Amino acid sequence: MRWRLPVRHDQVMNASTAGHVVDALIAERLVDPAARLDSIGVVAGILGAGERPPVGGYTKRGLPQVVEVVAYLGGALVLAAGGLFLAQQWGDLGFGARTALLAVVTAVLAVAGVVSSRVPAGLSLRDEDQDVRRRLAGALLTAAALAASFLVGYVLDDRGDFGYPGVYWPAVAGAAVGVLVAAVGYRIAPTAVGLLGMMAGLVTVAISVVETLDRNEADAIGVLLFLIGAVWLGLAEKGVFGELTVARSLGVTTALVGAQVPVIDGTHSWLGYALTVLVAVVGIAVYLVRVAWHYLAVAVIAVTLVVPEAVSDWTDGSLGAVGGVLVAGVTLLVASYAGYRVRAEAID
Repeated sequence: MRWRLPVRHDQVMNASTAGHVVDALIAERLVDPAARLDSIGVVAGILGAGERPPVGGYTKRGLPQVVEVVAYLGGALVLAAGGLFLAQQWGDLGFGARTALLAVVTAVLAVAGVVSSRVPAGLSLRDEDQDVRRRLAGALLTAAALAASFLVGYVLDDRGDFGYPGVYWPAVAGAAVGVLVAAVGYRIAPTAVGLLGMMAGLVTVAISVVETLDRNEADAIGVLLFLIGAVWLGLAEKGVFGELTVARSLGVTTALVGAQVPVIDGTHSWLGYALTVLVAVVGIAVYLVRVAWHYLAVAVIAVTLVVPEAVSDWTDGSLGAVGGVLVAGVTLLVASYAGYRVRAEAID
C-alpha cells in the first residue's frame, strides 16, 4: 500500500465529481464499465484532483480478483470435503464426531469470512475498491450460517426431547440460528448472498411452524409468506439493506408467492385472489412513489395471474385450455400496457 500526503477538500470534491461524470458516461454506454477507475483518474486530473479519489491520504487498493476466485474455490472445497466425508462416513460416526465435524466446518468458514472482511485502517469494507473483499467475506459468512443451522438442527434432533411434537423444532431452531448468523455476517459484509441466506431462513422457519396446523395449513403459509415479504420490503425501503435491487426482488417475489399459495391449494381460493389483488394495488402505489421497477413488475405479474385464475374459477373451467390461454394473453397485454402508462406518468 502506498502512502500519500493528505488531500485538500477541493481535491476530494473534484474526485467525487469525476466519479459522477464517469458513472453518467457508463450509464449512457459511452464508457466501458471495466475502465471506470482509469476514467475517473483521467477526469479527476482534468478537474484538478490530480489522481483517483483517495481516502485518508492514501490510495485504496482492494483484493485482487484472482485472490477472490482462489478463495471461492477454497471455500467450495471445504464444503465439498465436508459433504463428501459426511456422505461416506456419517453412518459410522458417533454423535460426538458428527457434532465436532459440523462445528469445525462452521468455525473454518466463519473465521475465513471474518479474516477476509478485515481492511486496512482508514478504509471501509463498503468502499467500491473493496467490493471483491466484501463479496468474498459475505459468501463465506453466509456459508458459515448454513453450516451453523445444520449443526444446531442435528444436535436438537439427536438430543432434544420436546413436549410439543407437532412442531419439528430442530428445523425451526436451526433455521433461526442460520438467520441470526447470516444477519451478523450481513452486518459485517453486506452482500446479495447474505440477503438470500436470511430470506431462506425466514421462509424455512415460517413453513416449519405453520405445518403443524391440521386445517387451513396452505392458507396460513400463504398469509405468513405474504407478511414476510411485506415486512422485508418495508425494511428495504427504510434503508436497512444496502443491496436494494436484490432486497426488493426477494421481497416482491416472496409476497407474490405467498399470495398464490391459497390459490394453488384451492381450499380458499378467494383468499389468494384477494392477496394477489392487494399485491398488484400496493405494487402500483409504491411504484408511483419510489419509481422502482420491481413494484411495477410484480403488479403486472399479479394481474396477469389473478384475472385468468378468477375467470376460470367463476366459470368452473368451462373456457377450457384454449380459453384460459386466451384470457391470460389478453390480460398480459392489457396489464403490460397499463404498466407502461403508469411508468411513463411516474417518470414524467
